[in-house]
Amino acid sequence: MNLDELVESIQNSDVELKKQLKSLIEKWKIDSSSLEDLSFMIEKWHGNVWFSSDKNSNQFYESWNEFKDKAINSIGGMTMNERLYWFGLFEIWDNSNSDLKKTIYIKLKAE
Repeated sequence: MNLDELVESIQNSDVELKKQLKSLIEKWKIDSSSLEDLSFMIEKWHGNVWFSSDKNSNQFYESWNEFKDKAINSIGGMTMNERLYWFGLFEIWDNSNSDLKKTIYIKLKAE
């Protein structure tokens, strides 16, 4: 499950939360924030929203922790293509100028 799939895993009963998180992540993808900033942002977001049920909240948090372990904590052993996949950045990468590519390199700890 990559970052975009993580957002999509939020149940349809929580569509507004899905929209909020998607917006935050889309902004993160193109700014100069780090992986640590992403992690902090999602943890803070999750702690400050109300899902329609505890089950939905817990399912999202389990998925988030799985993503964090597989993608963020394991980023050091990944190729650039794997990093782009995990963080849903292929399209942005392909359509970016050299400045944004440098930002993405730094963001994904590839430099």
